[in-house]
Amino acid sequence: MTVQNVKKAIVKKEDLPAFDGNLKSYVIRYRILSKDKNRSSHWSPYYTVPANNIPAVNCSVSILNDVVSLVWQQPALYVIKQFDIYFKINSEDWKYMSSVPSTQFSALVNESTTSIRVAIQLPTYPKQYFPSAAIFTSASIEV
Repeated sequence: MTVQNVKKAIVKKEDLPAFDGNLKSYVIRYRILSKDKNRSSHWSPYYTVPANNIPAVNCSVSILNDVVSLVWQQPALYVIKQFDIYFKINSEDWKYMSSVPSTQFSALVNESTTSIRVAIQLPTYPKQYFPSAAIFTSASIEV
């Protein structure tokens, strides 16, 4: 028995949902809509799609007058629409700063800051620093 008018949908890598840092993969599910969009199926079970190796990039980090500026390159052969930025100030834990659609970011740091580490990573769920999702992590920088 053959089914007619079967359509295949392909989700591009850059359109996948946030990377799951705990599982080191993408977690997806789907549902099917009728052509007129009046009916839909139930949601599918969750599926995990393993992530390819996350590429590393070069990044320039500068600190001037309590302003931390980052500029990095888009990874080769990847299209990443958004990046998560994390700071580790002094000896505190990693702190989520922002999600940015570009390859640059600037932020003010407190006058009490003596050292800082910065990380750029793929958007993740939950929002926390995962070394497996990072495309750049700096060494400690004295302020």
